[in-house]
Amino acid sequence: MTNRIGDHLNEFSKNGESSRSQGVYLPTNPAIPRQCLNTDSAVSQWHTTPGYQAFWGWIKRRCERIRGKDILRGEYQGSSEGINILLKMLDSMMSWVREVPIQPQSNQRFGYLAFRTYIKLVEERLPNLFTSSTIPDHLLDQLLPLFLNSYAFGHPVRIDYGTGHELAFILGLWVCVVSGWIGGEGPKEVEEDELILRVFTKYLDLTTLLQKTYRLEPAGSHGVWGLDDYCFLPYLFGSAQLLDGQLSPPQTLALASSYKSRAIDPSSSSAPPDDIKDLYTLSLYHLALFKTGAAFSEHSPMLHSLSQMPNWVKIHSGLRKMFTGEVTGKRVVVQGLHLGGWLWGEDLPEAGRLEGTNNGSIPFTSVGEGTKAPWAR
Repeated sequence: MTNRIGDHLNEFSKNGESSRSQGVYLPTNPAIPRQCLNTDSAVSQWHTTPGYQAFWGWIKRRCERIRGKDILRGEYQGSSEGINILLKMLDSMMSWVREVPIQPQSNQRFGYLAFRTYIKLVEERLPNLFTSSTIPDHLLDQLLPLFLNSYAFGHPVRIDYGTGHELAFILGLWVCVVSGWIGGEGPKEVEEDELILRVFTKYLDLTTLLQKTYRLEPAGSHGVWGLDDYCFLPYLFGSAQLLDGQLSPPQTLALASSYKSRAIDPSSSSAPPDDIKDLYTLSLYHLALFKTGAAFSEHSPMLHSLSQMPNWVKIHSGLRKMFTGEVTGKRVVVQGLHLGGWLWGEDLPEAGRLEGTNNGSIPFTSVGEGTKAPWAR
């Protein structure tokens, strides 16, 4: 049985942009999430499903609506219970880090084993944070497998974190919208923007803390040939913010680099400066927390190349193409995701034996069969 998700969900129009004129049909009784993206053909098929197309339309809609807007910090004053609970969850998870200090260990460049204890704590405590009676039917069955089984906060065995884990979290935010718990038509759509500008920003604070505290391995890192060892979406959303912003690409790098001495000071807080207002510059700042000892153009040549561009139009367009080609379109990135009926539609495939290695980061240049960066064509 299917249900027409309201006009606040977005469908593709003929020109490929998001539209509010059409509804999207997704199951009212969605299939339980499972790992079904275990082959390249399954990944390609996913891109044709109502669930994926609705999700991608939502991402594009968010990029349109956050143009020129700042990230949101401070106390949430809105009325959305869902946003309040998600923010409480992230704040709690940041406080739990203090309960699991690192232990001395030798001969291991990355990955403090205490991270496994931390994730076990999260698995035990996180479900109890979603106890409100207003949570829609089926939401927790779709949400928790994305947060926990898909390791949205990092993988406890490999002690790593990458774009596949980040994708699991943003898919979790999307199913909160699909269920009607957060967002909606008219003024309610502001809540969906806040999922990016406020909740996703808080998530980045958490994952940066986890990376810095437990020295998480960059999942699937491509070294200097990658955009960022840990993330992708902050650059996509941030470039959208900056389309109508005051900072040029060179200025964002200059601003983030101006705090380099603060970032490399081990006694300093990883809390970002208040004058960083967008997710792109914020991610450049976070990058300085982990990459030191070399010039920016040497350790992050792709981002350095982008910083030489005169405006954000080509950058944002290229990042959109890279997201569908090198994030959601790569089996090695998405194979760890537990997808349910709201992320696929009817006839969700059965789980199969996984092939490949990790839930990793992505190449951002032409390496092997990777997609060449669109702005380099």
